Amino acid sequence: MSARVALVMGGGAGTGRATALAFARSGAHVVVADIKEDKAEQTRELIEEAGGKAVAVAANMGLADDIARVMETCQSAFGGLHQVSNNAAQTVPNKPVTELSEADWDRCMGITLKGVWLCMKYQLPLIEASGGGAIVNIASVSGIRGEVLQSAYAAAKGGVITLSKAVAAEYARRGVRVNTVCPGGIETEGMRFYLKSMPEMRERTLNAHAMGRLAKPEEIADAVVYLCSDQASFITGHDLVVDGGVLVRSNVVEL
Repeated sequence: MSARVALVMGGGAGTGRATALAFARSGAHVVVADIKEDKAEQTRELIEEAGGKAVAVAANMGLADDIARVMETCQSAFGGLHQVSNNAAQTVPNKPVTELSEADWDRCMGITLKGVWLCMKYQLPLIEASGGGAIVNIASVSGIRGEVLQSAYAAAKGGVITLSKAVAAEYARRGVRVNTVCPGGIETEGMRFYLKSMPEMRERTLNAHAMGRLAKPEEIADAVVYLCSDQASFITGHDLVVDGGVLVRSNVVEL
């Protein structure tokens, strides 16, 4: 293999698309997987228009058969796998914990936590067989501090963080590093729709970040690519918080 092979699960839009493009700019061949095949194809086209190499594949991150098929695509298209961003997640409506339905809980856990476990279950053997590499799972500051009215999502992302640490320890001497990136608010299409539909929340959302703004998807993507690079060769089991200061923002003092 003359180039590293990168995989982005959930690479059809937003941060996932930005990550796929960033991997391509770093010189990697990219496999773009997304539940929406047309979105994955759009990302592939953007990579190839910029001179990179990519393939697109439809996949549900919560289905083992789909993930196994993605691994087959990595092998058949580019000969292996070295770098991964597991980016897909399933949110639920804002509800108090006592009003959250079992179906809401299971749907969130099935993609956001179980999906990450399934992905790593199938990714790790191929990465190891390819000579080693790195996985970055996208968690959230919600998984560190909790989130009002988002108990399922916060619990799932907290699980992603601790699951990643466990796998990092298991594979530390097997040539695979595993880390998480924990973003704050990101300026994605979904976030823009949310803030447009609830304009009263815009200022609160921005003000929750010490920097007074949301992240650009590319800022999260750069963190992922860094953790997968040789520059991060001694980093594993780490949670890289990229939140614009959400966790340090004072609720008392205004600056």
